[in-house]
Amino acid sequence: LPMGVGLFVLGTPIIRLLYPGFNIEVAGRLLSTLGVATPLVCLMLVCNSILQAHGFINLPVVIMLFGGVLKIFCNYNLVAMIGINGAPFGNIVCFGTCLVLDLIVISRVIPRRPRYLPLFLKPLGASVCMGGAVWVVYSLLFRILSTTGVDEAGQAIQSIGRGGNALAVMVSILVGVAVYGVMALLLGCVSREDLMLMPKGEKIARLLRLPS
Repeated sequence: LPMGVGLFVLGTPIIRLLYPGFNIEVAGRLLSTLGVATPLVCLMLVCNSILQAHGFINLPVVIMLFGGVLKIFCNYNLVAMIGINGAPFGNIVCFGTCLVLDLIVISRVIPRRPRYLPLFLKPLGASVCMGGAVWVVYSLLFRILSTTGVDEAGQAIQSIGRGGNALAVMVSILVGVAVYGVMALLLGCVSREDLMLMPKGEKIARLLRLPS
């Protein structure tokens, strides 16, 4: 979830940093849209593993095939209507549908399933706070580090060099990591049981003063 929100917020700056020769506005918009699809892909894969570990080997494959048909249908129609901008929405529809179907199946066939609402809302809340902080920090650094020029129509525009953009992106990411870490702890996204799966988990739990 934080990865997806980060890509959504910093889609254009990341493209400007890694691929300065591309059409920045178009490619950045596409990456931001794909940022929405990224958590859906990751969560779907986790759900597939859960189902297969409980003996439902073929069901996730059938669900993915259904999602693939939806993706082809959406891409064919959306790209025809709105061009390349429609392609990422096929991913969102495909993996979002697969995830929802997986969650429905898990809720019906897996014993002692986790409660979905707190499971998703807590990290989503932390991710939204992180995304807001990243957007504010990058916007401020963009204004500080950018220069003002004039476009072909004679209107004043602001632009940022690759070095300034790289600095703004890196600082924004570091701020995002810190904000997400703090919010994850405040909202209770991480439990002592989670940390016990990590090396030195007991010491980390004591340091963070997590309840047992």
